[in-house]
Formats: sequence, structure tokens, C-alpha cells
Amino acid sequence: MDAPHDDALRWGTGPLIELDEGDCWALLGSRELGRIAWTGPDGPALRPVNHAVSDGVLWLRTTAYSSLAQQIDDSPVAYEVDDLDHHTRAGWSVVVQGTARLVYPGREGPNPPDLQTWPSGPRPVWVEVIPRSVTGRRLVAS
Repeated sequence: MDAPHDDALRWGTGPLIELDEGDCWALLGSRELGRIAWTGPDGPALRPVNHAVSDGVLWLRTTAYSSLAQQIDDSPVAYEVDDLDHHTRAGWSVVVQGTARLVYPGREGPNPPDLQTWPSGPRPVWVEVIPRSVTGRRLVAS
């Protein structure tokens, strides 16, 4: 099959710019959905989840019996959020690398922010991702 004749669809559109940590947190806070990755018993695992940010911490919610809750407590994780414009081929991506910690209801500790999850049903277990690094890049349309 022939490639499209439009050069904008065949070639990159602009420079790739590193984002500072403040911009990364602002972009994380501007979205509700991302992907969390961890090493599970069968190798790499990746799930889409809703998130919220508060005071330099990333928060998720899950069920007590999910693979997420059973496999990530005190484990290294990565979390990625992005936004793309397929027409202009511009967008951004932010990655948080850190340690996940389960926070159960009624337990002393930090207060999680308000977080509504898209799937229905109770999600009483909070996941606190304490960041080790927060990085991002933006692809700018020319």
C-alpha cells in the first residue's frame, strides 16, 4: 500500500522539548486517565487507571482483590499520561517513576484527594505513588 502523499503525515512536525518538573505536574493534573506499569509474576504488566495528584504525590484507586493491589505494594512502578493530536502530530508525554504504596480505608496516613474512577463499583484501596522522578517531553507542531 502506498504511503500518504501529504508530507505532514509522513514526517515529523517539530522539535522534541524536555519539560521541567512543574510543567509535568501541571499536565498530570490536567488529565484523569493514564497507564500504570509494574513487574508482575508473569512479567511486565500495564493497566489504564484514573488518577489524581496532590502535594507532589500521584494517587490511584483500586479494588482489594485486583492484580494491582496484590502485586504493587512497596514496589517500583511507572505511570504515564499523554496527549496527542494525530492531525498535527504534536503532543506531550509525562512519566512518573516511583514506589507504590497501598493505603487502606481507616488507616492513619496521608489524606488522598477526591478521585472519581470511570469504572463503576467500589474502589476502597488507595495507591499512593511516591515519585522518584517526574519527566516529560513535548513534541511541538511546526
